[in-house]
Amino acid sequence: MTRALTILVVFCFVVHKLFSQIGINEWRAHLPYSKATFVTETKDKIFCSTSSALFSYHKLHHTIETITKISGLSDVNISVIKYSRENNLLLVGYHDGNIDLILDNRIYNLSDIKRKQISGNKTINNILFVGQYAYLSCSFGIVVLNLMKKEIKDTYFIGKDGSSLTVYEVAFDGTNLFAATESGLLIANYDNPFLVDYSNWSKVTQIPGWNKKFNAITYLNGQVFANLTNTTNNIDSVFIRDANTWSFFTHSGYENLALSAAGNKLLVISRKNIKIFTSDGEFEREINTYSWADSNPNYAIFDSDNTLWIADQIYGLVKTTDFTQYDSMVPNGPYNRDVYSISIKNSVLWVAGGGLTNTWGNLWKAGEIYSFKKGQWKSNLIYSVMDIINILVDPANPDHIFAASWNYGVIELNNNEITNIFNQTNSSLQAFISGPNDVKTYGLLLDRQNNLWVTNSGVNRPVSVKTSDNEWKSFYFNGLISGISLGKIVETETGIKWIYIPKGGGLFAFDINNSILNESDDQFSKFDIKDENAKIISNNVFSIANDLEGNIWVGTNEGPVIYYNPENVFSGQNFFAHRIKIPREDGSGLADYMLGTETITAITVDGANRKWIGTENAGVFLLSPDGTKQIYSFNENNSPLLSNNITSIAIDHQSGEVFFGTDKGIISYRSTATQASNEFNKVFVFPNPVREDYDGPITITGLVSDAEVKITDISGNIVYETRALGGQVIWDGRNFSGARVQTGVYLIFCTNEDGSKTHVTKLLFIH
Repeated sequence: MTRALTILVVFCFVVHKLFSQIGINEWRAHLPYSKATFVTETKDKIFCSTSSALFSYHKLHHTIETITKISGLSDVNISVIKYSRENNLLLVGYHDGNIDLILDNRIYNLSDIKRKQISGNKTINNILFVGQYAYLSCSFGIVVLNLMKKEIKDTYFIGKDGSSLTVYEVAFDGTNLFAATESGLLIANYDNPFLVDYSNWSKVTQIPGWNKKFNAITYLNGQVFANLTNTTNNIDSVFIRDANTWSFFTHSGYENLALSAAGNKLLVISRKNIKIFTSDGEFEREINTYSWADSNPNYAIFDSDNTLWIADQIYGLVKTTDFTQYDSMVPNGPYNRDVYSISIKNSVLWVAGGGLTNTWGNLWKAGEIYSFKKGQWKSNLIYSVMDIINILVDPANPDHIFAASWNYGVIELNNNEITNIFNQTNSSLQAFISGPNDVKTYGLLLDRQNNLWVTNSGVNRPVSVKTSDNEWKSFYFNGLISGISLGKIVETETGIKWIYIPKGGGLFAFDINNSILNESDDQFSKFDIKDENAKIISNNVFSIANDLEGNIWVGTNEGPVIYYNPENVFSGQNFFAHRIKIPREDGSGLADYMLGTETITAITVDGANRKWIGTENAGVFLLSPDGTKQIYSFNENNSPLLSNNITSIAIDHQSGEVFFGTDKGIISYRSTATQASNEFNKVFVFPNPVREDYDGPITITGLVSDAEVKITDISGNIVYETRALGGQVIWDGRNFSGARVQTGVYLIFCTNEDGSKTHVTKLLFIH
C-alpha cells in the first residue's frame, strides 16, 4: 500500500474565533500560513507574513490571530512587512504596488502605486524607515512615503537617464542613502533636496561586481553590509563598507535572500541557513537545522528580548531563545493556496491542489489533497503522483474519495490513506502513450447504482466505468471522442451522462440504458452548442452542472447557456441551448445576454436552485433559479474575495456556506440557502432563546423544499411570514413594521406547498 505524506499543523493557542461557525452573510478565509516570508516586531507582538495574509503572535498572551482581506487588508500577494517603532505603525507592501498602513488597529490603504500607469513590475521589495518617512524599494525605483500625512512624497527613478531600475533594498548610515539594485550599488547624500534627479545618485565602483546585481543591503554599528548575487553558481558574497572602504566580509555557501540588522546582530539569511555575526563583525553561530527539520529561512530578526524569530518557507514562524529548542507556530490552514477543484459532502470539504496549463498540459506538481473537517485543515502531499485535478467524495462516506490525476490514473483514498491507484495495469483505463505514468483522467461520477465513471483523455476508449462489483469496462463510442482531452462528467435525472470537451470541442452525451455490459442499446452524440436558430454560440466550454429541475447549465467563454430538455439530446427535437436575455433599462427595447462577455469557469447550484457562477476575470455572481436576476455580485473590489479568477465553487448544503476556489486561495461565504429535507423531522432554530444582546439573523433550518413559514405570537398574531430558500429561513427578529418583536414565546408554523406536511416549533424571544 502506498502512503501519502500527511501534514497536520495545529497551534494550540490559536484564537477560538478562527474555527467557530460563521454567521449568515459572513466570510472566512482558508489560507496557508506555513510558507512564511517576512517577520517583524511591534510593541507586544511578532507579525509574520505569507504571500496571502498576515498572522501575529502575542508574546505575553501566547495567542495567534490572522489578518486577511476579511480583517481589512486591501489585497493579497504580500511582498514585505516592516514595523516602525517611532511611528507605531506596520507597513504592508504588495506585489502589485499596493500599500496598507496598520495603525491603532485601523488599516489605511494607499493605492497610488497600484493605480499608477507604470510599465512592468510594481513589487514593493523592501522598506526603510527614516523619521516620518518610509523609503520603499520598488521594482521601478524608490518611493518616499510620508507616514504622518499618509501620502507619497516623492518617486526616485534612478536608472540611466532617469529610467526605471529595480531597487531591492535601501540602507541609511546617517549621512548617505545606499540602494541595492539589479545593476550595482548607488549612493546619494540624504540631505540633498534633489534626490528625485537621477544625476544626484552615483554608482559605487569601489566594490567587486560593482555593475552586477545586489539584492540586499543594511546598516549596523557604523558599517554598511551589501550582498552581491552570484548568478553563476548561486554562492553569494557579502561585502562590508568601513571608513568608506569596501572589502569582502563572508560567503554563506548559498544564495543569500536577505541581510537583517536586528538586536545589535547581523543576520545573513540564505535559502538553507542563517549566519549570525556580532555588531563587531565577529562570526557567532550558524543555524541550518531546527533539530527536528532542516531550516528553510526567508527572513529573520532578533527581538528586544534577544529571541530569534525566523520566517521559514515550510514551517511558518519559528522561535528560539537558546538555539537548542525551536518552536514552530502556524495557524491552521491548507499547506498550499493552489486550488484547481473543490468538492463537499456531509460538510467535509476536499480540495485538489494540482492544475493544468491553458493548453491542458501538465504542471508536474506533486499530488496535493487538502480536507477541511470540523474547522480543521489537513494536508496530504503525495509525491508518487502528479497533478491531482479533481476529487469525488463518496456520498455514503465523506472520508472515502477518488482523485483524478492528469497522468497517474485515479487514486482511491480511505481516511487519507491511499488504498488503490487505478491505471492501465489494473483497470480498463488506458495510457495515451506507452509509458507507465501516462493515464490522463479528469471527470469522475458515481451514478445511482454506485458505479464509478471516469473520463480518460487522449486514448482510444475514453470513458471507463468501475462497477459496484469492482469490474472495469471501457467504451469506444465509435471513435467520436477518441484521442482528445475530456473534462468533467455529470448525470441527468434520466441517467444520461454529459461530458464537456475543452479547447473548443463542445459537448458529448451518452446513455447506456442501465446495461453496462450490453453496448448494442447504447446511445451517444457529440454536438456543438447551438441556439434555437441552429447557430453555434460557442464550443469553448469550461464548466457544466445540472440544476434541481433537471436542466443542464454549461459555462462557455460567452456566458452560461441552458439546456431545458436534456433528455432530447439524441432525438434532437426541441433541443438547443438557451441564452438568458436581460432587457436594457434605457428604453431601446434591446437586451443583453446574462454575463455574455464572461468566461464561466464554475457553476454550482444551491439548495434553492440558485446558480453560483464563477468567472475568469469578474469574480462570482449569484443568479436566481431561472438565471434572469442577479442577486449578488462579489469581486475583489467590493468584497473580501481573494481574486476575480474563480477556479471552482462548492457548497456545504447543510450550513449554506459557499466555498470559492481562486487562483489566490480559498475563501467562503455563508449564504441563506440550504438543502431541503424530505420531512419536517429535523427542524432547528438558532439561536433559541434569542437573548436581549443578540441582534443577528435567526435561522430556521431542516425545512422541506420551499416551505411556507409563518411566525406568530402566542395569541396568534402573525409577525412575519416568508418562504424557505431550499431548506432554510432567515428572520431578523422584526415584525412587518420593522420593529424588534417583544419578549415572549413565538410559534413557527411550517407547511409544504400543498399543505400535506406541516410542523410547528417554538422560539423564546427576550427583548
